[in-house]
Amino acid sequence: MSGSLVRRMRSVRGGWSYWHVVLCGIALAGCQGSSQAPQPATASFPGISLAVGALDDTAILAGVTSQRGEWVASRGGEISVQEQPLSVESLASADVVLFPAQRMGDLVDAGALKPIPNDVVVPRRPPAPEAGEPSQTERERAKTEAEDTYRYMDIVPAFREQVSRYGTDRIGLPCGGSALVLVYRQDAFESPANRAAAQKAGVSLEPPATWTQLDALARFFHSRDWDGQGGPDYGIALVLGPDAEELGNSTFLARAASLGQHRDHYSFLFDSETMAPRIEAPPFVEALKALVSLKAFGPPGMERFDAAGARIAFRTGKVAMLIDRAERAAAWSHGKPVGVAPLPGSERVFEPALKTWQPASPPNSPSYLPAGGGWLVGVNGRLSGTKLEAALDFAKYVTTPDNSNRIRAERPFPMLPVRAALMGLGLPDPTTAPDVASREWSEAVRRTLMADRVVPGLRIPLAGGYLEDLAKGRADALAGRNPEQALHAVGQAWTERTKALGTQHQSWHYRRSLNTLATLPHPPERGK
Repeated sequence: MSGSLVRRMRSVRGGWSYWHVVLCGIALAGCQGSSQAPQPATASFPGISLAVGALDDTAILAGVTSQRGEWVASRGGEISVQEQPLSVESLASADVVLFPAQRMGDLVDAGALKPIPNDVVVPRRPPAPEAGEPSQTERERAKTEAEDTYRYMDIVPAFREQVSRYGTDRIGLPCGGSALVLVYRQDAFESPANRAAAQKAGVSLEPPATWTQLDALARFFHSRDWDGQGGPDYGIALVLGPDAEELGNSTFLARAASLGQHRDHYSFLFDSETMAPRIEAPPFVEALKALVSLKAFGPPGMERFDAAGARIAFRTGKVAMLIDRAERAAAWSHGKPVGVAPLPGSERVFEPALKTWQPASPPNSPSYLPAGGGWLVGVNGRLSGTKLEAALDFAKYVTTPDNSNRIRAERPFPMLPVRAALMGLGLPDPTTAPDVASREWSEAVRRTLMADRVVPGLRIPLAGGYLEDLAKGRADALAGRNPEQALHAVGQAWTERTKALGTQHQSWHYRRSLNTLATLPHPPERGK
């Protein structure tokens, strides 16, 4: 171990005891991963050639490319990786597809992917023994469980039961996740001078439990020399402008979810019976007003910040807080300790059926997941026979505990773990984020992805178009338009999109995407 690495480890909050646990945990996980590498007894595919591609962004294929060698060696098949991004129309050229869950509605609508059967990932166990039956059956069941190297039940419920499913169908196997977190300067929160000033102002210098507390912190830190280096600093950096990562929309929808995702209701963005947009409802209006107000507590020009702009503003060291995707931790380090916390909740929640506000204690804190939740691996719907078996086997291989841990750590396309066993291992590569508190990062990710209620981002056909309408409405409000009017325009645009595709058609997809409401086996035709 180099001297510089030792010094860096000593400087990270938590000291030697924490790093001893982390390094031992990583070593143990590596040993377990090696011993549990998939070794199917009969899944050999000599001469079978599979093409692997990615929808929209091929950067995610870096991990697949680096991990395909063992599958090729053990199965006798061939894997070719397509360099150009796929569209729904060109999906036929790939046998195995990696895709963001946000595109699931488009893929289901096109019949592009084949649902993945239970027996691919859930081992077939012998039936439970009846009274007086020899103990051999119990031994067989124990042997089956010991041979279950895929560990499907280790996938956290949000991905096992929501993100990877569309109604009752499992459309893909979870590869990696995405979640929003609050990032903050630890020195700003721990400075004795700041604590004394905060006490006088009635502000608690702790990671906020509610959005109201976050607003108060942003006001407190803004225009104050909280870092002691002279000159005023800023309270918060947010993505408020157009951005390719949809981080601006996600931040808005995360705040709206805490206000509008009632524990007794499944629907969030639409009425599940009529497909009437709820985007004009009080929770969304309040969330947009609050974000417009926060513009005053950020760096100049924050209303135009994309994801890169917000990260740069925080990384330069003059901003106390940032809301970002947890997997982008490598973009936060700037020589000062960085803390991480889950996003806050709301002390009240809107009941849509009664159209009234209700108090929420503890705060209403459903987790909103960007990109439909994360990224999945699916199998082309046209496949059959041995090639289908090989494609299913490779999709399972890519998402095993060992390989999914390696793939999520690839720098070109960072993702969050989707397995409970990996949640406590900290940052996948601490050297890329030396200032970030790894324990806090792990805990924030765990609490977000394993929350009691999780709201994956929109997954219906043309979800991207609906989100473009929302981005335009947010931009109008930030430019000075009344938030109610801006969201009314979004609602009208959504209604027109739904009518163009067919209200019954989109209603089927929306209900299907919620995973909890009954639907017919197949959607009505487009236009109906």
